[in-house]
Amino acid sequence: MDQFTQFDGNLLIGIQQALNADWLTPVMKFFSLLAEDGIFLILVCLVMMIFRRTRRAGIICTLALAFTFVCCNLILKPLVDRDRPWEVFNMVNVMLPALGDGSFPSGHSANSMATAWALFMASRPVRTDKGRSYDEVSCLGWDGEGVSPKVTHRISVIAVAVAVLVGVSRIYLGMHYPSDVVCGLLLGILTSTVTYKAILRAEDSRGLIGSRTQ
Repeated sequence: MDQFTQFDGNLLIGIQQALNADWLTPVMKFFSLLAEDGIFLILVCLVMMIFRRTRRAGIICTLALAFTFVCCNLILKPLVDRDRPWEVFNMVNVMLPALGDGSFPSGHSANSMATAWALFMASRPVRTDKGRSYDEVSCLGWDGEGVSPKVTHRISVIAVAVAVLVGVSRIYLGMHYPSDVVCGLLLGILTSTVTYKAILRAEDSRGLIGSRTQ
């Protein structure tokens, strides 16, 4: 066993022992469930796409989630093929059914953060000569109808915090090493940022998604 895996495993065990509490376990299972198989994340994206006032934001989040899933679950996990913590460390307390795919990176962490960060990027205030302004934020809806960027941005901050808690839950429940989760969260930020930048570039030449001038 290499030194980093030893450190990572010991850190996981230490976190589990420090945080373990009867009342906290169901809370952590709830946060983990939010990203289970991506069902809840997909539903959130679909709901946003159904309503005109959030449709553009929904498309952005959907594309970010899809790109992240491909990078994380279909490419990196099989490529790295890291053993799950309980397969290496007997002291790891596994609180969910064992999974058969690779441990690195955490798909729950990456996919939940990608969806939240995409919404964060799409709704964040634009820097102007007078400071940051929500008035310059591109419409988050369809054909000029959009929800308030300021309110949406506040919701996105909460979503990012929830994504972090999803990652923490995967450590608490013994499903991932801490490095799996940290890299998963960073991957979600990276892939959603790349997706959003690519969308902006496409919109520069073709017009805003859902606009009449498209």
